[in-house]
Amino acid sequence: MLSVLSLVNRLLPFATPGTPLVQDLLHLSALCLVLYCAPQIQEYVQKKQSAADSVNDTEYRNDIINENEGDEEEELDDEPDDQPEVEQDNVFAPEPENNEPEAVEHGPGIGEPGPVRPGPSVENQRHVGPKKARAIARRDQRRAYHEFQRAQGEAQRAQDAEGAAQREAILAAERERRKAAETALQAKKFRALESKREQERREREDEIRRRELTISIVREELEKRGMCDLFKVARQVGVDDEEWVEKILNASGIVGKKGDMMTMITGMGWAVRITKSMMAQVYEMAHQQGSSDKHYIEQEELGLLLESVLQRT
Repeated sequence: MLSVLSLVNRLLPFATPGTPLVQDLLHLSALCLVLYCAPQIQEYVQKKQSAADSVNDTEYRNDIINENEGDEEEELDDEPDDQPEVEQDNVFAPEPENNEPEAVEHGPGIGEPGPVRPGPSVENQRHVGPKKARAIARRDQRRAYHEFQRAQGEAQRAQDAEGAAQREAILAAERERRKAAETALQAKKFRALESKREQERREREDEIRRRELTISIVREELEKRGMCDLFKVARQVGVDDEEWVEKILNASGIVGKKGDMMTMITGMGWAVRITKSMMAQVYEMAHQQGSSDKHYIEQEELGLLLESVLQRT
């Protein structure tokens, strides 16, 4: 049991082996309670302090305002003792609205004009001391300054409003100008694109027309004569190069072997169509013109024989 108590005394805060366990537990409970209630206590103290500060601040401001008002009244009302003051009769007081004459009794001397009453003189007016005059002058000066500032502010605002409207009109005109310029530019680009497309379309149509015309001319010549001069055909269709004609013929399928016919293009720029019967005639003519000691024929001789056969057909 003693070992347990000594262990508990060691674990508890601010506990010593000589103090009773109950006292340590009471100390620990009080410490926990203080730690638990400390935030609420701090918040209450802060609220009370802030309320007192606000009340003191308000009273201080009111005192300052009252002191300023008192100083201004003293500045306007205080005058030197040796300055004479003459109270002015209330000559500027408004007359009573009811101007009807009062009923008077008729009697001797009543209704006759009496002596002329003198009007208000300058001496009856109140004399203002120099200190109060200076205060009034400063007050009028401040009022005039504030009026001037207000007039300047209104004029500046009016000028700004007018300038804003003018700037807005300038910006609107600039936007319209840019919009018109962009529209004109877009229209120009569209026209250029349409012109380019139209030109490309015409070029394609001319290309197709030249191709068809070239093919028809070459076919007609081959049908009639069996041969065709490609340079002559190129000049007819408006082309200076016969190679273009050769490409067209190769692409159209005219050149090549079809049945017993063979269409080819020579190195001299001729399109030639040869049949099987033509080659038989060429071989027959070559056999007749050949000698007994010569068993072959030159290509030039064969070409001449083929040309003679084509010319006869």
